[in-house]
Amino acid sequence: MKRTITALTILALMAGCSSTPKKGEGEIEPIRSQKLSSSFANESIKIETDCSWYTTNKSKCEIIAIEAVGTASTNGNTANNLRSGLIRAGDYARANVAHFIREDVSSSRVTTTLAKNIEKANDRVKSRTVTGDTVEMSDKDAEKDTNFSIRDNSNDTAHQLTQTVRVNAQSILRGFHTIKQDVVGPQEVSVTIRWDLDSQRASEDLAKKFK
Repeated sequence: MKRTITALTILALMAGCSSTPKKGEGEIEPIRSQKLSSSFANESIKIETDCSWYTTNKSKCEIIAIEAVGTASTNGNTANNLRSGLIRAGDYARANVAHFIREDVSSSRVTTTLAKNIEKANDRVKSRTVTGDTVEMSDKDAEKDTNFSIRDNSNDTAHQLTQTVRVNAQSILRGFHTIKQDVVGPQEVSVTIRWDLDSQRASEDLAKKFK
């Protein structure tokens, strides 16, 4: 008995058009009114398993094939852009397999507080006083321009929050080969790679032979 498990990855490349569509003669659609292209192929991983008919334990199932799809934009319609897009799409398909097998995810947050304090003092003396003498002043003198001090205090505080999420996947893939290359959009291509038991055995035999 064979059953197929499909695991969709969360990655999807959205390739926009390189030229701005025209509404009419001499009229160009504003950038804010443009929409992203929806004609892209979803990247996916398909796993085929073979289970024994006499057992209900799914852990006894054997993985017999894996297919992964990767997509990439060509950013043009030349032969060179097509070739580059196919290579990148194939690499994305292999990366999807590596991320499906194992992912190392790390997240960190750093809060930085920047504080600046500036105090300015401006003291002015306009009354005729002598150091050490007792200063006497009437009500009328108090209303006049006498000793005064001006002090300004300025505080600037800023908080900066930085969050970093790192996702790393590393795996050795053996026996994967390209089975399909297709143009799925105006400027987008997809590549499908496959691994099965036959390709695995062939890869191991060749590795031993040319070791």
